[in-house]
Amino acid sequence: MSRWIVIFFLVAGAALLPAEELNFEQASRIVIQSGGRKKPLETFAAESIQLVAGKRTVKDPQTGDSIDPMDALFSMWLGTRDWKNIPVVLVSEAPLKQKLGLKTAERLFSFAALMDNSELAAMYKAIRAKHARNEELAPMEKSAENVLTRMELLSGILAGDAIAVIPNPESAKGSWYPVASATEVYGSGKAESLLGVFKKVADAYVARNAQAFSAGTAELRSSLEQLAPASYPETGRIEREIRYNHLHPFRWAWVLYVASFFALLLGRRSRLGAGFFAAGLALHAYGIALRCLIAGRPPVTNMYESVIWVAFGVGAFALVFSAIYRAKVYLLAAAPIAVLCLVLADSLPSVLNPNIGPLPPVLRDNFWLVIHVMTITLGYAAFFMSWGLAHYVLGRYLFKPASIDENSHIHYLLNRVLQVGILLLGAGTILGGVWAYYSWGRFWGWDPKETWALIALLLYIFAMHGRLVNWWGNFGMSVAAAVCFNGVLMAWYGVNFVLGKGLHSYGFGGGGVQWVGALVALDLIFVGFCGASRLRQLRHNLANTPAKATVLGEAKS
Repeated sequence: MSRWIVIFFLVAGAALLPAEELNFEQASRIVIQSGGRKKPLETFAAESIQLVAGKRTVKDPQTGDSIDPMDALFSMWLGTRDWKNIPVVLVSEAPLKQKLGLKTAERLFSFAALMDNSELAAMYKAIRAKHARNEELAPMEKSAENVLTRMELLSGILAGDAIAVIPNPESAKGSWYPVASATEVYGSGKAESLLGVFKKVADAYVARNAQAFSAGTAELRSSLEQLAPASYPETGRIEREIRYNHLHPFRWAWVLYVASFFALLLGRRSRLGAGFFAAGLALHAYGIALRCLIAGRPPVTNMYESVIWVAFGVGAFALVFSAIYRAKVYLLAAAPIAVLCLVLADSLPSVLNPNIGPLPPVLRDNFWLVIHVMTITLGYAAFFMSWGLAHYVLGRYLFKPASIDENSHIHYLLNRVLQVGILLLGAGTILGGVWAYYSWGRFWGWDPKETWALIALLLYIFAMHGRLVNWWGNFGMSVAAAVCFNGVLMAWYGVNFVLGKGLHSYGFGGGGVQWVGALVALDLIFVGFCGASRLRQLRHNLANTPAKATVLGEAKS
């Protein structure tokens, strides 16, 4: 009897021990076909959780702890939690939540609750009908379609259909299959062995047996590769993407840019600040190079890639201009802009989608597209840097008026950047016409993207022309450099995220409109305040000049 009592307490004690920490190192390297390319399962897990929940992690409903994307994916795949009733589906737009009768304070809702929502079901039917008639969706319908896409992905993961890890035996470019199709694709002989390995992995995961799980996932990875070696990507490609996922190069780049900014701000640490800036730019370039190697294309498909590329352009221009003109002020103006872009790209995955996807058909194998997009976005970068430098100039006029005037060298430095921006934006717009001719059969068609690029270019040309004919001075040019960037912002962000119309639909997105609008309004208020302060200063100086004082004295007498 005493022996059984001892055994009982040993088993009970083991049940009370914390579950082992599973090692997903081998599982993360299992290859899956998704989104038009082959990628590590780790990438698919992070992208899927981000798309469904709007962030890279979800919370355990029982403990409230964050669950790693790979852990969450396996839990959904193997059904270890009741994910249909756990609030993980993102619904962020307040008007849509009101229409669906959802709590506006909540952001995440369960799959089951959304499936039972009659309003969403009605919107689904209306959306399908509009697609059948090739009609454009209303903004709220687009938001509902995004929610339905998240639900479809979650449903596919729960059913296992979305996890295509079985390689195609016939073609390296053919579609891959979920585990449930192994027997149908490879026959009972090979499939039985593979399914046995998969069962080992599943059992080890459910039991939280770290050693068995690590060994099982390594065996599963090897078994899948041996099924169709010709269909499997090279190990180096998968390792490169794993390295990119773990390094977070753009996050570390903005940390270095922040260090550079504060070192430059101290004044006496300009060499250290320049060193931090160069290191940040090098890491930034390495991140872009890794991403291009993984994708097999330049960064030209979505707003996330555009933002990190423009941030790189700002940093590269700042480093080149600071070397040419021996002016660290370029680095001081560029660092906050690079930080802003990379922080937004890093922290808003639901708005700026960081997923690496294939090029849309209209963009594939198109030399002129790459040249056009890279050139025009470098023009955006030059104007973005001029915006930062203009704010530095306006700040000096506002807070240190004695340190600057119309003849200060800083105005020359600003004009040089504006000239480069006009050259690049003009060339990019023309190259866009060449690409449009090859892709759509016409050079110019007043598409919203084309029109706003032209408007932005004309705004800067008008501002420079006004300076040359003395309609306004250097201070007015600084105001123009700050204000005209709103034209670039509209061409870059507004057409894609606000208008959402035109032939450039591959770059469309949504979200952030209220924040961008608020920041633009605050910036215009700041520029207006600087202008009013400058006018008061000029009137004060005019009133206190000797000639003016004499005239006033004679008038009084």
